[in-house]
Amino acid sequence: MTTVISAAAAYWILLFAVRVIGRRVASQMAPFDLVILFLLAGTAISAVLGSDRSITGALSVIFTIGLMHILASYLKARFDWFGRIVDGTPVVLYERGRWHHGRMTALRIQKQDVMAAVRQRGLRRLDQVRYAVCERDGKVSIVQEVEE
Repeated sequence: MTTVISAAAAYWILLFAVRVIGRRVASQMAPFDLVILFLLAGTAISAVLGSDRSITGALSVIFTIGLMHILASYLKARFDWFGRIVDGTPVVLYERGRWHHGRMTALRIQKQDVMAAVRQRGLRRLDQVRYAVCERDGKVSIVQEVEE
């Protein structure tokens, strides 16, 4: 039973840790960012299983983490505030010629990340951008300036 409780606690701790680390998705992460995530997960598994190397212990951990994930999904669907805590909210990084440096610093996103999203959208200049928004999943969305 302690294995199941430890697995549930590890799930919530890892969810919080990943949330604190930031929004950068795997495609935007530096290799070291991924190493840190794997290190966190490995540490959590070691703490959960400890000296228990049984298949029963491993299955208990897997099922408990799966159930915690389902519970988190349910709570996000049921309570908006929980979804905002776990997944965050969209954040405007660039707005009609003005960078929001404080927001970018808080999210650990650089101008180069935004400019890459601008280029991927097929735009050449920043004055063609009305908004750049960091979405809940960490991707940067670009809203093009409407030409009159």
